Amino acid sequence: MSEKKPDKSGNSVKKFENEPTSLEESSHLEMITLFKESASSIRFAKHMQWWTVGSTLLAFGAIIGIAKLVSADQEFTNILKAIVILLTTSVILTLVIYQFWQHTNLLKMEEITKNMSSLFVKVRRIKSKREANIHRYLLILFMISTLALGATVTYLGLEQMLK
Repeated sequence: MSEKKPDKSGNSVKKFENEPTSLEESSHLEMITLFKESASSIRFAKHMQWWTVGSTLLAFGAIIGIAKLVSADQEFTNILKAIVILLTTSVILTLVIYQFWQHTNLLKMEEITKNMSSLFVKVRRIKSKREANIHRYLLILFMISTLALGATVTYLGLEQMLK
């Protein structure tokens, strides 16, 4: 994989040598296809997570608008508050499902990577797994916090309309 060679100053430096995949051509093409499908699925799941958050925030705005438009009484406001709570809970669960979906595809990609060339492995490891996990989980926490904040504002807005 690598051999030590002296640099200009005489220090020993590892020289990278690419080791090709041991897979035969048809298996290699299958792995490339699976890798691309997993990457595409991850992008789709991320897109759906953000789309779900945005759509839910718009739905919260619509709930406030409906309550204001119809001059909601106590009973109707309570129904709207229940909808806000149910919607928020459902959307958070949906975000978690999308997160698991991404994780499954990442595991597939890691398994495929083990069978690829040493250069492919080297490039894939530029961003550490720990760093990628931190980014992923910070983003989902941000999404959930945004939803919780939106739900709280909507809930309190509905309460305020009754006064």
